[in-house]
Amino acid sequence: MTSLKPLRTYVLLNNLANSLINPFVSFFAASNGIIGSQLAIVSSAGTTFPGIMQYILANLRVSAKKLILISTLIAGLLWISIGAFVIFNSTFVLLYVLITLCWGAAGFGWLLILDKVSVTARGRTLAYYNFYGYIGGLIATLITGFIVGDELYLMRYFFIIGGLIYLINVYIIYHFDVDVGMVKSKARLFTSNPEIRKFLLINFTFTFVWAMAWPLFPLAQVYKFHMNELNIAILNLIAGISTIALQRFIGTLVDRHRKYVMFFGRFALATFPFAYAFSTSIYEVYLANIVSGFTNSASISYTAFLFDNSSYYEKRINIALFNMLSGIAALAGSTVSSSIVTLISSRLGLVTAVTYMLILIGILRIMTSFLYLKVSEKT
Repeated sequence: MTSLKPLRTYVLLNNLANSLINPFVSFFAASNGIIGSQLAIVSSAGTTFPGIMQYILANLRVSAKKLILISTLIAGLLWISIGAFVIFNSTFVLLYVLITLCWGAAGFGWLLILDKVSVTARGRTLAYYNFYGYIGGLIATLITGFIVGDELYLMRYFFIIGGLIYLINVYIIYHFDVDVGMVKSKARLFTSNPEIRKFLLINFTFTFVWAMAWPLFPLAQVYKFHMNELNIAILNLIAGISTIALQRFIGTLVDRHRKYVMFFGRFALATFPFAYAFSTSIYEVYLANIVSGFTNSASISYTAFLFDNSSYYEKRINIALFNMLSGIAALAGSTVSSSIVTLISSRLGLVTAVTYMLILIGILRIMTSFLYLKVSEKT
């Protein structure tokens, strides 16, 4: 019988490494003067480039395990290089894009393996592995924020530590005995399933609106609330604790009421732009971040929907399409909002321009979330 202990260890270490770094990347970039289109790229890169990479990989002959091994190794070396050579300028943006491409490759291999070990109960199993991931991340994020605080240059050491943990994970996954062979298929350019096509269009529309706020959050954090990295860590700690509390319960709901979990999970995302727009202190933003527990946990419903509504032959291409289209929508939404803020900030001032845009985005998130009620669940 296959032991899943190495897989759990991989998830825990992967989240530990990411939690030392990722919650601070957009804030770190904005604090170092990276704004406009470059900040839009940084804030959306984690969605955009993994999705594009996964679509490219959908028809290549390579094993899922090799994808995870090679991409994790490259990402680890890149993080170490950023920290060792103190790369905090525009080159940071380029290397971060390369790292997110590696995430895409590793994530695709991970999804294929996860699909193999979660056949009988999608929601509960996906929640189970995400639960393991959040545990290590909470303490790691708080440690980074507490040590760095206002001294942003100290992030270089956490880039190096995160990279080293990635390299340890290369060894861990090498000894995992579950693999999925990715055989080149004759998959269409687009799915033949009309329900999946509708779902992809709905998700593309919402993700465009969702991502419009991403480059605005770090601007609000830096210029409106004057946060430091400890504040960012506390925000992520609140979100993490809330997620751990709700993850397994939401996983059970996903198996019973998937469509409504998808809808409310998107609807609740309007909380965050409204919080940044209307809050008068950082403590109100902290309070709003409790909602992250639900929105983070609900994210497994979208993957579960794809798994269960795709045929065996189209499952991989549908996963790849979902991630690629989400990535394109994210980059487009981030770029559009950054451009609009750049245009109107000369008249209104940066903080006022960001505030008005966040109010508009919150309204749009509510409106587009209702589209998920049009999705038909598999019976």
